[in-house]
Amino acid sequence: MARRSIWKGAITFGMVAIPSKLYSATEDTDISLHQYHKECGSRISMPKYCGKCQKMLASADITKGYEVGDSYVPLSEADFQSLPLKSVKTIEVVEFVDESQIDIRCYDKPYFLASDEGGYKAYKLFVQAMAESKLVAVAKLAYRERERLAIVRPYQGVMMLQTLRYADELKDFSDLKPMEYPISDKEIDLAVSLVKAMAVPQFDLAKYHDEYRQALERLIEAKIAGEVLPVAQEAPAPVSDVADALLASLKLVEAKR
Repeated sequence: MARRSIWKGAITFGMVAIPSKLYSATEDTDISLHQYHKECGSRISMPKYCGKCQKMLASADITKGYEVGDSYVPLSEADFQSLPLKSVKTIEVVEFVDESQIDIRCYDKPYFLASDEGGYKAYKLFVQAMAESKLVAVAKLAYRERERLAIVRPYQGVMMLQTLRYADELKDFSDLKPMEYPISDKEIDLAVSLVKAMAVPQFDLAKYHDEYRQALERLIEAKIAGEVLPVAQEAPAPVSDVADALLASLKLVEAKR
């Protein structure tokens, strides 16, 4: 099946413009659940209904708009595309930074950027320049009715664009910091030893799976077969002696190895 782009335009840095297409880099694998009427078992639909006209509406009958008092200002797709912003048609690179300076809370969804016809050489040059400089591009992109901040980085020979959250979208967390509490050298040593014992030389993403989704699949299969599955274990209680718990955990890890 042909890959379908979700945005088409150009990525620019300086006077260089690279015709580009944007593609999703991930896909959801959630199990789709629906709502049903308990009494008759019918699936619940979500109709688009106009209360004033008292009738169901098709997508063609619906427009977007901004509420003003008792009325609204209609806004069409042509209006969104005509906004006087470079980022509507262009992924505009505004600066390059060391990625370590970016707050990890900012990172949102990843996408792949592919070169369109006529931009292959500049695309490859841009990828190689970022790889050698060890810098990432900060860019702006208007997509789905808002201007998004993003970084563009080289990723195994292609460009990856990852949207970022703005500073005003990041919540303060100072009230979540733990209270000051005395920690002994023994406890620190045991905790460090446990961390090192559980360390692996190479992270392998492929060995991890969504166990919740797998358990949900088994639950659905069991219900179809009229079987009953064992219930989940309760969360463990807080330990009274941290040092003893660390030592027991360390022995357990070492025994497994």
